[in-house]
Amino acid sequence: MTKGVGKGLVIDSSALYYGKDLPSEFELIISPGIASELRRHGMGDRLDLLLATKVKILSPSKESLIQVLAESKASGDLTRLSSADKEILALALDLGYELVTDDYSIQNVAAALGVSCRPLDQNGISRTIVWESVCTGCRKRFAAHVEECDICGSATKTTGRKHGGR
Repeated sequence: MTKGVGKGLVIDSSALYYGKDLPSEFELIISPGIASELRRHGMGDRLDLLLATKVKILSPSKESLIQVLAESKASGDLTRLSSADKEILALALDLGYELVTDDYSIQNVAAALGVSCRPLDQNGISRTIVWESVCTGCRKRFAAHVEECDICGSATKTTGRKHGGR
């Protein structure tokens, strides 16, 4: 079940990279990490224009960041998410706003947190996934971040296990 969607959207950097029209009827929020990503990728002028007209920068609460870290660790997405990704997940959780992203790892953690997502150009996820590592030798299963089997010493391969409906 997703939390009630408020009158705003938390925007991932991909929505701003591709120059998509942003809905004017919503408050539009990004995190400091998303702003830094945009500046780093030569989008400072676009960001300045958006900040002057329709987008606000807010920081998430520590409590929500802790929840995001716990959930992303449980799903195996922790190493797949940047600090900016974690910030926007926490902001959406804080504000009760829908999250606009095509990133499947962000959508995976958002679903587990009860945060609603709106994809841009991709189909959204249909099921959550729990990532795990599987030994290529003896097939023992581990948490997602394990790279070598403690039984036989073989490398592991990351695989996803479907966890349920959205």
